[in-house]
Amino acid sequence: MSHSIGDSSFRPHTGKLRHLDASQARQVVGLFERPVVIDQLGRAYDASDSLTEATKGEVVIQPAATHGRSAAVIGYYSTHLYLHELLRLPLSVARELTQHCGHLYLDKLVAVTDAVANELAKHTGGGLSLNNLRQLSVPSAWALGRHTGELSLNQLRSLDANAALGLAQHECQLYLGGIRRLSPAAAAALSQHRGDLYLEGLKELPGRVASHLARHRGKLHVHGIAGLSDAVAEAFGARQGFLCLQGVERLTPVQAQLLASHKGPLLFHRLVVDDAVAACLVRHEGSLSVNVGNDITLPQLDLLVQHVGQIVLAGLTTIDERRARVLAAQANWHGVEGLSGLFLDDIKCITPRVAAILATHQAGGLSLKGLSELSEDTARELVRHPILCLDGVSSISDGVAKILSRSEGATLSLKGLKTISNSAISKLSDNPGIELPQQFYATGIIGTDRNSTVPAEPPKPDTLETIRIIQQIARHGQLTRAAIHQFLAPP
Repeated sequence: MSHSIGDSSFRPHTGKLRHLDASQARQVVGLFERPVVIDQLGRAYDASDSLTEATKGEVVIQPAATHGRSAAVIGYYSTHLYLHELLRLPLSVARELTQHCGHLYLDKLVAVTDAVANELAKHTGGGLSLNNLRQLSVPSAWALGRHTGELSLNQLRSLDANAALGLAQHECQLYLGGIRRLSPAAAAALSQHRGDLYLEGLKELPGRVASHLARHRGKLHVHGIAGLSDAVAEAFGARQGFLCLQGVERLTPVQAQLLASHKGPLLFHRLVVDDAVAACLVRHEGSLSVNVGNDITLPQLDLLVQHVGQIVLAGLTTIDERRARVLAAQANWHGVEGLSGLFLDDIKCITPRVAAILATHQAGGLSLKGLSELSEDTARELVRHPILCLDGVSSISDGVAKILSRSEGATLSLKGLKTISNSAISKLSDNPGIELPQQFYATGIIGTDRNSTVPAEPPKPDTLETIRIIQQIARHGQLTRAAIHQFLAPP
């Protein structure tokens, strides 16, 4: 399950919680609850609270009545609760933990009963991680298939067709990274899944299995396959939709030609792009992601940017003026400007001259997330691009902010900003085409009176107090467990 959003600062402390009863579970859930309060300012956001800050503004929308809160509470910030050392999960504890509004990690459990699985399925606040389960009964699979968030079962070693059909009812990210082999029947069942499907551990991929998986309607991740047979390339070439083959290292010209018929996002990470592969992939229609490295030739680069769709060129860390000219000439989507895009997110630094050339790019968006700093000269050139992403820039001067605030493009994304003066924020926020971090809006820095008040909510313990309470619960749990063992021990 993805860890891109959420807080890990309490993880070492909640990791000491090995035993919980229902009342303790309720107390822990309460410690991690962060209501979203609405008043005349909009959304209340406390950047000084480590749990709230770590959610990066992600919200779980739930009716206040479900938690007995006031009408001013419209939902909860999506916090991460790591109970990854919890050894047992009684039904009463599971019932309390499902009230958590955020991602729930239970990665020590080796088994869950069907009743507990049915209870966990009611968790609606975020993802559910059960990454130590080695087996899953059919009733549990059908229960967990009803879960509405990410579902991570990365230690399952096998999956029969009936269990796969139960999990296929799931509609969000489904992680099955421990599966090494799939039967055609299980693959056919999983093809009915409608969310993102991660089969990162597959080491064998027969043509029949690939034919079933190719019909999957969500994003399909098959990361463990280093090479494809012609039959698999043909099956995936007939697919429409997101396909990630990041482990594939080599393609024959025949296989590259078959895969080029695929329509939709096609992602590689280790693929060696030679002249033959580049010549075939230029026929692909949809976004294309390849790891090219700095040794890619200009003719190969020219072929790749002529394919129909967005192009992600990972591994390209440096760019000179000649390469910039080739990239800036990316083909328009069926002749229409602005519908494609160029992603150069591993480039760490560019000169003002290269920036000026890239600013002439017209095929669509230009993403340069690898840039962490921005000089005034570079900003002055880049700001001319109409759809620009600079989310890697974490700090800018007032001078750069003034230049960027004059952007006349459709979108300028600066969502990675962390260090910036209030006057610079004010300049940038006056431009409706500039996207800033959600925190700046939620805290009331932008466009509000920061002296206004928000509806009162019971104060939450600060970080040190939260840690103290967690440690107290952990000690109590260990003592209770020891007492139970002593009571049950034979005389």
